[in-house]
Amino acid sequence: MDDLCARGRAEGPLDLARDYLAAAVTAAVGITVGHPILTAVCMVYIGIRQRHLSNLTHEAIHTKLTRSRRANTIFGHLNCLALGEPFTPYRRSHRVHHAKLGSPDDPMLRSYVSRRAHAPWPDKKAFVTHVIIGNALWQLPKYGFLTLAGKAGDESWKAAGTRWAAWAACAAAAAALGHGIDFALYWALPLIVVRPIVTWLTDLGNHAGLIHNTDVIRQTCGWTSHALTRHLLGGHNDDMHHPIHHWFPNIGWRELPEAATILREHYPRWDEVPWCSGYFFRRRATPHIPCVLDDIVATLHLQLTERQPNT
Repeated sequence: MDDLCARGRAEGPLDLARDYLAAAVTAAVGITVGHPILTAVCMVYIGIRQRHLSNLTHEAIHTKLTRSRRANTIFGHLNCLALGEPFTPYRRSHRVHHAKLGSPDDPMLRSYVSRRAHAPWPDKKAFVTHVIIGNALWQLPKYGFLTLAGKAGDESWKAAGTRWAAWAACAAAAAALGHGIDFALYWALPLIVVRPIVTWLTDLGNHAGLIHNTDVIRQTCGWTSHALTRHLLGGHNDDMHHPIHHWFPNIGWRELPEAATILREHYPRWDEVPWCSGYFFRRRATPHIPCVLDDIVATLHLQLTERQPNT
């Protein structure tokens, strides 16, 4: 595992370029065709690629996007600028998440509590309706807008002003070139509406139902699924192999599958690690393994049962 942590990283800038190129090509297709349905599909896919880009900011925070610590910081700042969010507060809160996972100070736990993902629901339908769809209709787009247009409490006014000025300049340049609406449709709106929803889905898959566990081996969930789901929700592997990321945060995203293979063969408690098959539904190939949403609902119900006194 030490060898995987120390493995050189030179592909980070290329990963960023690929994700931005995918978003640009998708926008070009939407603009060229112009059909309303295709426009909506392109907006959704761009929001998904923006989540992939956010995963690369996460790599930079852990100084594993590229070899240089300084380059990681620079790429992190620039990527966050394009994504309309502050880099330094995100880095600080993410470090708290790792250091105090499951504690009252953990920002992930706070998000679960504020969005009602910490309490049991009658069934998966109720969970999806209230925790996913309910938040997607208002709380998540509001959060996306406030992140873009607002100032984080621990963000400097200089950093916030720079971010606002850069976005205003980009919007003005797009408008001057006759693409102001395109900039809004194919970058700003996906960032406000789609990306927060995709991020919430991946956040739920990471720790929901497990975060209160006192055993660090059982605080985090991993999952696998069909190729399409892996592409849409598992960009750059981190969310699918999240337990390994928390145990070995210096392992780059490309090495996470190899790390899982090593641990599966040699770690005696591997069978205790929560690992799901499928995200929304159980896979027919593994009907005995719960999907992510089934596992969350069942785990929350189990916690409620364990808290209730015997009668």
